[in-house]
Amino acid sequence: MSRFALKPLAAIAAATSAVFMALTPAPAQAVTTSGVLTYTAAALPSCLAYRVEGICFFLRCKLLVCWIETSIKISHYVPDVVVSTYNDPLRHPWTDLGAPVATAVGAAGSTIMGRLLDSSAGGLDTTSAMTNYKSADAIGNPATMLASMATGGMPSMPTTLPIPGTTELAKFTNQELPNIGRQWTQVPQEVMNTVASDSKKMLEAPGQLLAGLQTIMKSIDGVRQVIEIAEVVEQVQGGMEAFEKVGSMLSDLSGGSMLFCPGGSSPFYLHYQSELDAPFWRGVLPLEMLYPQSWVPGLGEVGSGYTQTWGPTYPRTGELIQSHPVKTSAVLSERVASILYKSAQPHVYTKVEPSDNGQVYFGGGGHMWQMLHPSPATNCLTFGTNDSLSLTTFGDGKTDPADGYSWNLWKRYICCQRRGAFLFSIP
Repeated sequence: MSRFALKPLAAIAAATSAVFMALTPAPAQAVTTSGVLTYTAAALPSCLAYRVEGICFFLRCKLLVCWIETSIKISHYVPDVVVSTYNDPLRHPWTDLGAPVATAVGAAGSTIMGRLLDSSAGGLDTTSAMTNYKSADAIGNPATMLASMATGGMPSMPTTLPIPGTTELAKFTNQELPNIGRQWTQVPQEVMNTVASDSKKMLEAPGQLLAGLQTIMKSIDGVRQVIEIAEVVEQVQGGMEAFEKVGSMLSDLSGGSMLFCPGGSSPFYLHYQSELDAPFWRGVLPLEMLYPQSWVPGLGEVGSGYTQTWGPTYPRTGELIQSHPVKTSAVLSERVASILYKSAQPHVYTKVEPSDNGQVYFGGGGHMWQMLHPSPATNCLTFGTNDSLSLTTFGDGKTDPADGYSWNLWKRYICCQRRGAFLFSIP
């Protein structure tokens, strides 16, 4: 990290931690919106990872005169969304927002499926704790407003949440299906003829699957629902003065020279809810089985190799064979993340992507996780660490009696401020 970034960051970290201590988190048995804000701020020094990457070059013209302008290329992590996994909507780990949203969307999911959706039963209450099924959602972290304030803005706070539609799902046939076919060309023929023979048949004759897709899309489009969150927003509005102080500090401490990349989410934005995605998350319409990663061991694992993994990312459904409840939540959260940042996935969701806000974005950003519930962490990590030879395993001492978990997804963004027509960057 350059000296340009280090000094402001140290001061900003201390300032934000002090200011956010005014927002008192909920007890350990639950996480509330104020707790999400507090724990996110506490992890800022560890998770932000601000770096100066290089320089961007732009062409600007006025009348008949053109010249070159530059801006700094930077990277850092943004707390885009809070991903939660749970058994029962009424026992959602994010109590004041996740629970009412999950309950409301559950009714919409029942309408789409044409039957009442039961609570997803976990393995903790049974003697066979190997197979776990969980519901999941992804909601915009209200702390994303920090990056907006750093660039001189203040995002508007919603009072209602529209449920995700079929915009991305409608692209699946034309965009993703050909991509899946290209992925199969990288799989050895002997594997296709044995392990993945059923998937090959579906891919060669997908008519029945796609007909079912059209039927489900019509059902989803027929559901129009808006979720009221005015009361939750009022709680955040009470802490807006603290946010404004932080925004002022970000500007003053950087002397106007420290840039930030706004993330792809907005406060409280509902990007994913598995009850609304029930036809696919519950495997009723098995489009996930078209992917080679769903059939071939070692592809898309949360971990490395064949045996040192916590579980597969594909198929991206709510069922997983994993005996440890915290690892189960981690793998399912990775499945949600793999949906959110891609286009044309066979799910009902709203893609997380930055808007055209005066920045030029570059690819190559990964993500990290921070536990918010039941044991709030002040650092970020990646899932899949090989702990097979360790005396303890990931998540020991952090299990929740209700089997509900919430994680902050910190997404890495690389950007530079737009100063005209983009030419190139170094590096």
